Amino acid sequence: MTVFILDPCTYTKYAIKSSLPASGIKGAIRDVDNVSTLRLRCKTSKPSIIFINQNSYQYQGDSEDLKSIIDEQPLTLFFIFIGNENIKFHDFVPIRDNVIILSKFIKISTLLMIIRYFMDTKAWRNGDSAIGFSPLRFSKTEVEILTMWMSGYDTLYICTQLHIKEKTLSSHKINIKRKTKASNKQVIYHLIAIANSVTDSINIRYPVC
Repeated sequence: MTVFILDPCTYTKYAIKSSLPASGIKGAIRDVDNVSTLRLRCKTSKPSIIFINQNSYQYQGDSEDLKSIIDEQPLTLFFIFIGNENIKFHDFVPIRDNVIILSKFIKISTLLMIIRYFMDTKAWRNGDSAIGFSPLRFSKTEVEILTMWMSGYDTLYICTQLHIKEKTLSSHKINIKRKTKASNKQVIYHLIAIANSVTDSINIRYPVC
């Protein structure tokens, strides 16, 4: 097994390098400095897992390159760490069959569970999976609500545009929070911004602050 780590944090790299072998996951664990180097490494080897810090691809060109790398490596498991320490999120959200956004505060036991499950199945395509690894998806109405909500429109405006009651809108927002495992609008905004940077499957676009 080959593992690449694209993350400037020494602590994160140490935690990964010590936790994986100690849990019986054997193989070469290598650091990479940037997305361009990651692309070159992926051409010469087939990594099983790639860990990426969100802050490692701040530029549009890097995001496009990372999208291409993900498309070219369907059997590789990608973990994208949230780079903003002010975002209060302690869970994980699959956004593609092989891509997960997760908190750096996630439990090692949870991280290892995800890795072992993926290594056994090579994807979590079954929506009835007992551990819920279905990629994040929104209904058409949820997409419309999120687009307006994240763009700053208030409840009255959204309800008027969609011809729904406030109670209905509230129910949709609760469902959106459940799907994203997020506690507030700021976390949802950030998660979707990361998802949009590496995949086109979420289909929600709004002005990024």
